[in-house]
Amino acid sequence: MTKYWKVGELAELTGLSIRTLRYYDQIKLFSPSEYTASGHRRYAHTDLQKLHKILVLKQMGLSLEEVQELIAYEKSNSILDTIDKQIERIYEDIKVQQQLLHQLQEVKDELVSKENISIKELTSLFELMKMNRSKYFTDSQLEVMRRYYRQVDEVSLKEVEKEFQLLLTKLRTEKEQGTSPKDKRVQELAKKWKSITYSFSNSNPEIERNAEIFYTENPKAAMNYGLDADLYLYIKEALMLSE
Repeated sequence: MTKYWKVGELAELTGLSIRTLRYYDQIKLFSPSEYTASGHRRYAHTDLQKLHKILVLKQMGLSLEEVQELIAYEKSNSILDTIDKQIERIYEDIKVQQQLLHQLQEVKDELVSKENISIKELTSLFELMKMNRSKYFTDSQLEVMRRYYRQVDEVSLKEVEKEFQLLLTKLRTEKEQGTSPKDKRVQELAKKWKSITYSFSNSNPEIERNAEIFYTENPKAAMNYGLDADLYLYIKEALMLSE
């Protein structure tokens, strides 16, 4: 006689919730062998084997859509290809974690060298940590930027920051007054802004290009320096028109 499990029994056996099992049935990922006349689900041994396979694939990090595709078109090559892809993902995750470990060590060294560190400096460090895990900069490019900040003394950095904020204030005032980005005065201010902004790049056009992409796609990072999206576009237009 075939043994069947009710949905509650299967939930208790597998550790999955009844809601999850019902959802799997709803999306046609995992359905019971039969339903009773009153609509209750009844799972057979073959169903449990299929569910075990689904859970193994999910533990590999696959999405439900990927699991569903593999289950629907199961072939040995498909499984092997999927495992290979997961191995690549894991290697990539390890690489990212190693980069983060290296960056944390850099941050620790910088913190050790200072008794106190401001919120603004911490924010900048955290932004740099996020960059390190992003698609925008290579390790060598990040090292160029870090080297720049290590070489510049604190007094000089504060002077540059003061000048940078003054330029932003002037540019924002021109924008709010409706001054065209074609105006020579605005364009000169924009050029000075660019000179300071990309001083960390060591005149590397690739870093500058990647930085522009980063701040365009991550406007909140630019807000840490008082640069909102509209003002950024205003400055960029002035720079383009000045060429």
